[in-house]
Amino acid sequence: MRAFVTGLALWVLAGGAAAAQPAAPPPPAGAPAIPTTGVSTQDPAQLRDCQARFKAIGLPRHRSEDRLLAQVPVCRDGWAASFNCASGNPDWVMEHLTPARVRGTAVRKDRFRPDGWVSCSPTKADYLNFGYDRGHQAPAADASFSQQAMDDSFFMTNMSPQVGDGFNSGQWKYLEEAVRAWVLCGGRDDVMVMTGPIYGTSTRRIGARQIRVPQAYYKIVYDLRSGRAVGFRLENQPYKKTPVGHFIVPISDIEDATGLDFFPALSRRAQAQIETPKGLAWGHDQSCSA
Repeated sequence: MRAFVTGLALWVLAGGAAAAQPAAPPPPAGAPAIPTTGVSTQDPAQLRDCQARFKAIGLPRHRSEDRLLAQVPVCRDGWAASFNCASGNPDWVMEHLTPARVRGTAVRKDRFRPDGWVSCSPTKADYLNFGYDRGHQAPAADASFSQQAMDDSFFMTNMSPQVGDGFNSGQWKYLEEAVRAWVLCGGRDDVMVMTGPIYGTSTRRIGARQIRVPQAYYKIVYDLRSGRAVGFRLENQPYKKTPVGHFIVPISDIEDATGLDFFPALSRRAQAQIETPKGLAWGHDQSCSA
C-alpha cells in the first residue's frame, strides 16, 4: 500500500499500423519542447473519492518509477486513467460496469476536446491528417447512463491513435460490444475493465504533440462476483471479423508487455490464479442487443 501512495504523490506532482501512413513531421525550429511531465488540476479530494470506486482490485501500478514520473491521474464519472505525458496516451483506463451504467438514453455528440484537468493533454488537431482514429479507451457507449459521462468520454486523455477501418470501427468495436453483452445478459453484471496501449517495437509518433502510436492494445475484464478475469491483446491493424476468443492471452503476458501490475489489491496468490492461465471468453445470450 505504501508504494501505491508514493506513486500517487508522484503523479500529482509531477507498429501494427499500415506502412502507408504519413510520417509525423519533425517539430519546427524554435518550437516549444513537447512536455514529458505534467500536473493534475483536479481537486485532490475529488480524485481520491473517484478512484476509490476501484478499490476492490486496486488501480494498476507502474513497475518503473521513471515511467511513473510522466503520469498524470484523472478520474471522471465514467472512467479513471493514468495519462502518460511522454507518450501522449493513457497507459491505462479503468471502468466499473454494471447493467445500469451501460443502459440509458445519453446521445453521442463526438465533442473531442483537450482535458482541462491534465496540463499535457493532447488536442483534436494532434490527430488530423495522419490516418489514425481518435480511439476511445473507455468507449462512449459504456457511459449511456449519463449525458455528462458520455460527453466526458471524449476528453483527449481517453484517446489513443488507432487504425480506423477494420480495427477501431471493426474488431476492437466487436470486443467492446462483447463486453457490454456480458454485462447486460451474460451473467457478468459487475465487472472492472482495464484498457490501454502496448507499444512493442513501434517508434511512430504523430502530430505536433508527437503522440506515440501503439503496436497493439489490451483489454482486461474482471468479474467481481466470480473473481475470474480474461485478457485480450489486439494488434493495431485491420482485421476481418474474428471471434473475440481468438485474441485471449494470459494477463501476465500483458503485464510483461506494458510494465504494469494489475489487481494490486488482491493477494499474490489470487493474482497468480487469474493472471497465469490463458482464460476463456465468456458467452452471452444471443438475443442480447449490443
